Amino acid sequence: MTCSPDVTVSTNLGGWVNRRGVFDRRERADVFRDEKVISAQRWQMSPAGQHIELGIAEHNLFLLLAALGLAAPLFGARLLPIGTLYDPFINRGLDALNYACYQDARFMVVATPSGITLAPEGGAHQSIGTPLIGMAQAGLASFEPAFVDELAVLLRWGFAHLQAEEGGSLYLRLSTRPLEQPRRSIDALAPDIIAGGYWLKPPTPGAELAIVYCGAVAPEAMAAHQALMEDIPGAGLLAVTSADRLHAGWLDEQRGGAPSQIARLLAPLAADAALVTVIDGHPATLSWLGAVAQHRIHPLGVDHFGQSGDIPDLYRVYGLDADAILDAAARACLARP
Repeated sequence: MTCSPDVTVSTNLGGWVNRRGVFDRRERADVFRDEKVISAQRWQMSPAGQHIELGIAEHNLFLLLAALGLAAPLFGARLLPIGTLYDPFINRGLDALNYACYQDARFMVVATPSGITLAPEGGAHQSIGTPLIGMAQAGLASFEPAFVDELAVLLRWGFAHLQAEEGGSLYLRLSTRPLEQPRRSIDALAPDIIAGGYWLKPPTPGAELAIVYCGAVAPEAMAAHQALMEDIPGAGLLAVTSADRLHAGWLDEQRGGAPSQIARLLAPLAADAALVTVIDGHPATLSWLGAVAQHRIHPLGVDHFGQSGDIPDLYRVYGLDADAILDAAARACLARP
């Protein structure tokens, strides 16, 4: 079952709703079709519909997800609820989201578009601190993949996680930015994607630098890494699919648990290596990586309200483009003992 507060088409549920229909307790005709108004959407409603349209009401969205996500313990029938909304508007429903997780309701939140990558719509629609919410919220596993094959792995895992005894809910922070997709077999990478990160370009042993990216800024990180290869041929490029999962694993290791995914990933780097991190979100999301193996950290991100513009211009203004990553890498190398 899907639900959405007024942004069904914007969050790419339009095709699903056309096939599965909108839920209503009574049969309701498609007003647009009856009035011969041209529309790509079918808004016929019936008790057989699998989508619930909520209007502009994000708090109600999380109340509904909580109720749907408790169907199994309350009624003995598991539902798989998915709610979509613009990423910045997670803030509107935080209280309801928190109590939903506290009650161990099981649901999936797909928040898209996100960040200043939603460039033309201005600061009111651009999220900053939501990655930190995803990390801090107990009972909610947070992911921010860059590529669709990563997303496919996470959705497969996520539906199982919703139903597992020791599972929980899922938060996917996504983007509508078109990205060139890698051609690869994803099966071998799947465990690392679920654990929170993998080397897109592994470093050589003892490498002095790694670029770490998360989400929609993947092309900029890849371009900067390619430009660095002449001067620092052993530099690594680390893809973070979940800062939340990496951080949780690291905290567990500090408490005496198993070696963490992030410690394993950073192990090949030199003891005095530098990390340049970049995310379309608050830089604190990845800045903790410097504490894992005491590497020097140069975090890039967004810490103030955005402006309206195109993606290249905004990335340049907020220091997320390839040039900004290269500048941070240069500072890191100059500061190396």
